[in-house]
Amino acid sequence: MLRLENQDTVARLVMNHGKVNVMDIEFCRELVQQLETLESDSSKVVILSGNERVFSAGIDLKRWLAEGEDYIEPFLSELERVMERIFLFPKPVIAMIEGHAVAGGCMMAAACDVRLIAPQARIGIPELRVGVPLPMMAIEIMRFVANTKDFQDVVNSGRMFEGNEAVTAGLANEVVPRESLVERADQVAQELISIPAAAFRMTKQQSRVPVMRIVKQNREAFSAEFLRIWSSAETRESIQSYVNERLK
Repeated sequence: MLRLENQDTVARLVMNHGKVNVMDIEFCRELVQQLETLESDSSKVVILSGNERVFSAGIDLKRWLAEGEDYIEPFLSELERVMERIFLFPKPVIAMIEGHAVAGGCMMAAACDVRLIAPQARIGIPELRVGVPLPMMAIEIMRFVANTKDFQDVVNSGRMFEGNEAVTAGLANEVVPRESLVERADQVAQELISIPAAAFRMTKQQSRVPVMRIVKQNREAFSAEFLRIWSSAETRESIQSYVNERLK
């Protein structure tokens, strides 16, 4: 599901889960486990990537439909855990977005410190169009990275952003030609390595304290209704319709 390529001080974590790197509970757990290992190894920067077609297409909706209700709550918990683990990871994390980053894929990318995107790659969170609300962690990460004027458009419209408009919205930092992505990711990694690790770690931790405070305060208040919607028959029907129309 994930391939780790350690090269001196740079760790390349390549998502390799089916054709479009969909996220199921096993994928989420393995990604968290890999990050826990990388936290204490000799690497100084992590580059997270997918393939030329997709960074990640997000949640495995077919798997979600195939499983019973017992799958929903544990999976959603692991999904939030992945986003939180990337967002709080003490070392710099670069998202190398060669292909589309959709829904959960966009959330993972947004949780990274730097997002380099190919011109033709599209990024966005169409959850509301599918009929499901965003996890609290995802909303606050989006609020953290998105430009203030674009935040509502990013979370409410289900719109996909491409190229420079993704940079303008705050979903990406830089548009890089596909053939130059690896080279540019390496350059950015070296720039980040030059920053003393302790200073980077502390600054990153401090900058994310307000985000985590809001998440913890609001997660409990909304968790019951969030789970109810995700578990409802209406949501299942909406997801089934989306899968029938888009994921044949």
